[in-house]
Amino acid sequence: MAIPIDPEIIAARAAQAAHFPAFDVTVLPPAEARARANAAARYFNDGLPEMGGVEDRRIQGPGGLIRLRIYTPIAATARGAIFYLHGGGWCAGDVDTHDRMLRLLAQQSGSVLFGVDYRLSPEQPHPAALDDCLAAWEWIERRARRYALDPARFAFTGDSAGANLALSLAIRLRDAGRTMPAGCALLYGCFAPGLDTESARTFGTGPYGLTAERMAWYWGIYLGPAKDAPPVEATPLYADLVGLPPIFLGVAEADTVADDSRLLLERLEAAAVPAELVVWPGAVHGFLQMTRDVPIARAAIDDIARAIKGWIV
Repeated sequence: MAIPIDPEIIAARAAQAAHFPAFDVTVLPPAEARARANAAARYFNDGLPEMGGVEDRRIQGPGGLIRLRIYTPIAATARGAIFYLHGGGWCAGDVDTHDRMLRLLAQQSGSVLFGVDYRLSPEQPHPAALDDCLAAWEWIERRARRYALDPARFAFTGDSAGANLALSLAIRLRDAGRTMPAGCALLYGCFAPGLDTESARTFGTGPYGLTAERMAWYWGIYLGPAKDAPPVEATPLYADLVGLPPIFLGVAEADTVADDSRLLLERLEAAAVPAELVVWPGAVHGFLQMTRDVPIARAAIDDIARAIKGWIV
């Protein structure tokens, strides 16, 4: 059944399209596709919320330097912090494309937020991105107390491909017997390829933004040589979920991958993992980056911040 898109989202997308005409990311050279996608995403970043501090660091990762951005709100009250992994289909996005929403999330949660730029596909397929996320987390974990933060009170958070990485990283830490996050906020995540779901059939044909065809392409470039036999580490829907921390699942109602989160919720409940699922009505994939123009995006940030504060204060 068709679902009407929030009119403010429609207006925001139309304004963006006037500046950045549509293009097919699947047929362009990766660097050109990435540059065009990132430029279009940065369109929504005007009117940045004021921060107490924003610091960019370059830290050593397994494949070179990793950019890490540290957002400190004016009123940082939490003992923990947010470790954020951006979306972009594992092939685009960075802390700049998500700058406004990350500032707002830090502000609304009253916590320091660490945003990570990981290696991207297709040049660097799995496990490069996840390895970078682990390296960034280990750097933060070693230095958390320098920032007056408790490393056991962090929330792993991410949108879309970043939600996949946040969950996969928590599972990797659990399997290694390491300290896990206090909770994970997974925002319109994609957790396994090739799912024949109602949301993919209903919203994956084009009018709602992210298509099922393009999502399959994202999975293909992320998995690379492993696409015919995807490892469980890259497809956390099929992983052992027992012993994970509480999970918040944020779902855009009119989203191709909406049912990824619903299927994950079923598996989390079967594994006795505390989980909450919130559906944002009339929302589409990627709407959280529209906080400048879309009231429901700002309300969704409040929902996410509320869940995170329950874990890290």
